Amino acid sequence: MDKLVRIKFAEILRTLDGKEYIEAMIAFASAPTIKGKKPASLMNFNSCGRNTAALWRKYGKDICESFELEYFELKSDDDSILILLYRKRLLEWYVNHPRNQSFLNKIGYDTEDSLEKKLTILKRRFEMSCPHEIGIFLGMPVEDVEGFIEHKGKNCLLCKYWKVYCNPKRAELLFNAYDKARNNMAEFLVKLNENRMVKCC
Repeated sequence: MDKLVRIKFAEILRTLDGKEYIEAMIAFASAPTIKGKKPASLMNFNSCGRNTAALWRKYGKDICESFELEYFELKSDDDSILILLYRKRLLEWYVNHPRNQSFLNKIGYDTEDSLEKKLTILKRRFEMSCPHEIGIFLGMPVEDVEGFIEHKGKNCLLCKYWKVYCNPKRAELLFNAYDKARNNMAEFLVKLNENRMVKCC
């Protein structure tokens, strides 16, 4: 991400409150999903600092509708909420891809299960720990999910959005696409808020 854009975006965030703040956070964090480059994004909202958990509960549904995103709560307690934000058609296509479905079948997901059923199973598995298959739902290549399991998270070829064990060139292309989506979103949010400030003056 461009350093100047990152600094300006951080400055803008400090000036925002309430809905505008949580909306900017969701827009930036899930930009690759909003732009259709990634089937889903994972966000954790907590009660510390700005209390993003309370902001999510109050504004989350409306914000997701404005971005044309679906959402699914994977885990929650008194202090935090873990949410999967996704594009339904893209996520359905991805989890039902034969190679991904073959992996999911081995660990208890039926081919005939609807996306909602698969998400319910995923949520149940989150009760114990963070399940490896979350990588599939987030758009990671299945070879890298399998490589992570086989190597126990060690000896990866590349590490950024996830640990890469196969085809680093493909991973770099995906990483660059995600970076570009976030950079473009940050630029848009900076310009939007700068224009608001000009109008106010």
